[in-house]
Amino acid sequence: MNVTVSRELTLSSIDHLYVLVTEEMNLDLPARLRQRIERAVADSGFEGRSDESITILASTPRKITLIGLGKAEKVSHRGLRASIYALGKLARRNRDKKIGVAVCASFPSAVAEASTRLAADLLAHSDYKYDAFITSKEKKSRVDSACTLVAPSSLDRRAVARVAAQSSILAAAVRTVKDLGNGPGNTVTPAQLARRAQEVARESGIRCTVFDKKQIQKMKMGGLLAVNRGSAQEPRFIVLEYVPAGRRPKKTVCLVGKGITFDSGGISLKPGDRMEEMKFDMCGAAAVIGTLQAAAKLKLPHRIIGLIPATENLPSGTAYKPGDIVTTMSGKTIEVINTDAEGRVVLSDALTYSARFKPDHLIDYATLTGACVVALGAEATGLFSTDDELAARLVAAGEEVGERLWRMPVWDEYRDYIKSEWADMKNSGGRVAGAISASMFLKEFVTCPSWAHLDIAGTAWADTENAREAKGATGVGVRATVRFLEELA
Repeated sequence: MNVTVSRELTLSSIDHLYVLVTEEMNLDLPARLRQRIERAVADSGFEGRSDESITILASTPRKITLIGLGKAEKVSHRGLRASIYALGKLARRNRDKKIGVAVCASFPSAVAEASTRLAADLLAHSDYKYDAFITSKEKKSRVDSACTLVAPSSLDRRAVARVAAQSSILAAAVRTVKDLGNGPGNTVTPAQLARRAQEVARESGIRCTVFDKKQIQKMKMGGLLAVNRGSAQEPRFIVLEYVPAGRRPKKTVCLVGKGITFDSGGISLKPGDRMEEMKFDMCGAAAVIGTLQAAAKLKLPHRIIGLIPATENLPSGTAYKPGDIVTTMSGKTIEVINTDAEGRVVLSDALTYSARFKPDHLIDYATLTGACVVALGAEATGLFSTDDELAARLVAAGEEVGERLWRMPVWDEYRDYIKSEWADMKNSGGRVAGAISASMFLKEFVTCPSWAHLDIAGTAWADTENAREAKGATGVGVRATVRFLEELA
């Protein structure tokens, strides 16, 4: 959806007006528009309940749809995501060409400017569909709606212009993540992922360095090389670096993303059912690329490094095996218990590599464990951290953009789960506390005292359409991380 943000809306220029409103009917809008909505509410008997929506015929515009958000004190950005997604579906079904949208609600956890920016970003994705390989007439007949989001009257023109520019940047970055995640494994290979990272870097003014297999061997990245052994596609190690122009960076933040472009499980082969979803196993890498893209275009005041180990994980006569012992870049050794616990193995080298940048904060993103999906479902990302302040900041940032994070423990007692008799550690602690033992494995390779691991296995993609998302990659990670970086002093 093509979105503009404006303080005014000419009703005669749109086909359909959508109004999201709470039960309290707090209409912080220009007088003429507010009066038109008040008449529509009075004529329809609409009360603003969260389960309520109604479309009424009018003269100018031809249709007005009222969508309830419920009681003001219970309104959240997560609820806003659901309402805007419903709005986008309705606009697509109605084949609306020009729409206006007014969000008449205040959000306790965010100021009006931040909420309006999020609404504009979400509207841009409300009709998203990955159709790069669809050749039917249906694709050609799709209507791309032009949308005008009415800013609250409390925002001046400078703030509205800022919201419009920032929301456009965020929407483009999230689209980058979605498009990469939804791309099939035969086109989004490690080499192609690296090429896309280079394209984003050129467009955004970021430095990008891509290491090929020979260079990875010279760096002795034994974890990445071990997982790659079963694949005909060579691995890549991608380094992205954004440095703010003309000023000394406030902080250095390292972002590490798991880039398994297809995960069959290797010798420990996954069941065939739904294995096609394993193209999404590089969504952590995609989140890093999208976040760097947004950070550079928003001109954030920090030095931000993105590190991506990229490979496939496939079975073959040369694939790494259960029982193998792998020596990582750090010199630490891993006993391979399960070749399907490969993400942590490739991340071990990237986390080791991150130390050379001496980051103030280190965050990794990985579709790491099915155990995290069992624990939290698709409702929250698992957060593991050695820094209480960092964890609290990330949780708060997630709440502000409707991406929940839930903190899990990294207590020393869980280190016993990955003890090995034959090596420094083993790559799987088994089913019990699986997400926690995986984070304890990663912790072995972390030297930065302020580290957070985000297990996005349940949130990186939706296996079916839900109230907030279309089926496929969600773009999780970008909005919350950008918000964290914006608030970081």
